[in-house]
Amino acid sequence: MSVLPHRLLETPARALTSALSLLLALVTAGCVGGQAPPSASPVARDTISILSPRCAGVRSCVLGHVTAAETSAPVAKASVFLERAPGPGEGEGDTTLIMALTDEQGVFTVSDPPPGNYRIAIYKEAGVVEVVGLELGRAGTTVLPIRLATGGVL
Repeated sequence: MSVLPHRLLETPARALTSALSLLLALVTAGCVGGQAPPSASPVARDTISILSPRCAGVRSCVLGHVTAAETSAPVAKASVFLERAPGPGEGEGDTTLIMALTDEQGVFTVSDPPPGNYRIAIYKEAGVVEVVGLELGRAGTTVLPIRLATGGVL
């Protein structure tokens, strides 16, 4: 009979509690590249987004959470644009443009984007974030924690 380490004997409820605690810590802290919010600004830590049900029942999903860089507060009603250039064997008119809007919690979802290399741009008043070379469309959920700075382009 082999003896398993204690951590492998966790109950499903304990494992779920641990996973939810980690999700809560990531969502409320802004969760971007290990960067902490500036200490001069208050940090919004009184909200939580339940993310997993938003992508249930789809093959591929993009799930983004947009927060303000200065305060880590959710950015509601930000415009999200995903653009995919034509892939091999596709004509020049086969560019894919997907648009979404963040909800009151700063969350947006895109279900089943066509596979390919995307450019993502997020706009809210004076703040802009743009990322090039984002690979999307594979099976599973792609999570994008995004910090939106005001008055500039990242």
